[in-house]
Amino acid sequence: MKRIGEHAGVIGASMGGLLAARGLADFYGQVTVLERDAFPVADIPRKGVPQGKHAHGLLARGRAVIEEFFPGWTDEVVGCGGVRGDIAGDVAWIGHGVTIKSAPSDLWACWPPAPCWKATSGDDCWRCPMSVRSSIARCRG
Repeated sequence: MKRIGEHAGVIGASMGGLLAARGLADFYGQVTVLERDAFPVADIPRKGVPQGKHAHGLLARGRAVIEEFFPGWTDEVVGCGGVRGDIAGDVAWIGHGVTIKSAPSDLWACWPPAPCWKATSGDDCWRCPMSVRSSIARCRG
């Protein structure tokens, strides 16, 4: 990939911040992620992530993009308690009180427990051109 510059910065190590940093790492020699919270060593919600205890779902395209950045991510999430399924065949869709007929598709989604989702992505950063350390992550392309 063509280098755009030497150093890029991302504020916040949420899923969005980590994915942005991973994408930037292909185009910059170094990417620094600034984060207020330290990453927990266990799969527990972080203080600065108030929605961390809520149920989360990742639709097919989002799961595929993360899997491209971090191969094996879906299996790791499932291994720590997440659920993988066909978004059209395994999920009951209800709209205006009516259940829509389910049918098999190739749209594989993932429902990870949120702390596992963040911890797994942070762990994956050690295996890609990023490294996450306490409250500062540095990414090298």
